[in-house]
Amino acid sequence: MGATSARPAAAQSPSTGKGPIGVETADGEPEGFVFGGYGRIVAGSDLEGGTPEPQRVGIFGARVVEPSYVELDLYYFRRYSKRIRWRTVTTMAFANQLFHENGEFDVELALRNAFVEAVIDDRVGFWMGSRNYRGDNIYLLDVWPLDDLNTVGAGVWWSRGALEARAHAGFNRLANDFQFQETDVLDSRFGAATITQLDRQRFLGSASVEARVLDPGAAGGPSAKVKLYGEATAVGDGELLLDDDSIEPLPATAGFRVGAQLGAWGFGPGASHVNLFARYSRGLSAFDELETPFGLAPDNSADGASELLFALGAAYERPLDLPVGAQVGAYLRRFEDADGIADDPDDGWQYLVNVRPYVTATEYLRAAIDVSYERSFPRGISPVLLELVEPGIFQVAPMLILTPDGPGIYDRPHLRLVYRAAFLNEGALDQFVPDDPRRNDDTVHFLGFIAEWWLNSSSYR
Repeated sequence: MGATSARPAAAQSPSTGKGPIGVETADGEPEGFVFGGYGRIVAGSDLEGGTPEPQRVGIFGARVVEPSYVELDLYYFRRYSKRIRWRTVTTMAFANQLFHENGEFDVELALRNAFVEAVIDDRVGFWMGSRNYRGDNIYLLDVWPLDDLNTVGAGVWWSRGALEARAHAGFNRLANDFQFQETDVLDSRFGAATITQLDRQRFLGSASVEARVLDPGAAGGPSAKVKLYGEATAVGDGELLLDDDSIEPLPATAGFRVGAQLGAWGFGPGASHVNLFARYSRGLSAFDELETPFGLAPDNSADGASELLFALGAAYERPLDLPVGAQVGAYLRRFEDADGIADDPDDGWQYLVNVRPYVTATEYLRAAIDVSYERSFPRGISPVLLELVEPGIFQVAPMLILTPDGPGIYDRPHLRLVYRAAFLNEGALDQFVPDDPRRNDDTVHFLGFIAEWWLNSSSYR
């Protein structure tokens, strides 16, 4: 997953979120070019001379130790008239290896956003382009439980009073054998040529309706909202060329996702909030749109796959007169692939509970401890141990956090000094292949520094 938002439920409205920093017009709106971005840099050791790694047994994990990641945002804001304003958004992302980690003048570079959005009367908006299209997240798990799409397409939104509706349609295509394949063939003119053997774009469509059921307006106070979400996805049929030159047919397959969110904020100081999520996915939608579907049916379709997910994200913070608070993240998930095998280790339940309480020592210094436990319950036996195992990991991570922008729980930047101990049970160690030396380490450490910042981050607002 990519970077993580500073946007809890309390910052959904433009009136409550922090706006872009740049040249502002008389009414407070930005004008011209504005810079922003997100970043985290991780430096440390596993205390055995190696590079630290995150540890998890489920689809999501506690976000204490993560790979380094940077996004750079460039906006251009313009008001054309009293009724119409527009912006362009371009986001470049740099992942994984830093120069100081490999000594190579090379980076993993991605164009995460490249779109134009026009807004009419602050009620209707239209956008077109390439977009990382997201809603609310759970910070501690680095996950967006409902709308989290990478798409090239177009969308529209409408807002009036306490009601907002959004819809979008687009496509993506991954360079894998499920969607795309190139092959070399003979050419009478040039001797050889490369042709596209398989080309299956994935259609993505989504719609949501969000209503504030408790909205105190400018007076402040407790607020609440309900959000309903729907998603549809599909790929067409195609033919995959195998190594023995035979053709494997790939049928068209589709899926859908429905979900709901209950959110509340304003019941405590600062960014205190709670979000409850539920979603059900069927067919192709049971897999992330950036993931190659696995466990397909005998006809190579994903039609029988399903996922059920419940998730919680919450935070409570206090001012300096009572300098304590906490963040919480949790999920419960059931997944079944499409292969129809009853005793399949890919299928089953999993859960994670993550709590991070903290004490603010001064306005700029905080002490916290991140504690998490996750467990997976696969239906099938381990192919190595030949018995049913339940992977589990307990992690504890005390940390000191320097917060130069203030004591708010979502204020950034953060400069963290972190120690993390992860305790893996037999099932968690069984995730590694038999010859992997990590299979012998049931306690994994991390000691190091983590810098995290965001400023006008377009992907998460």
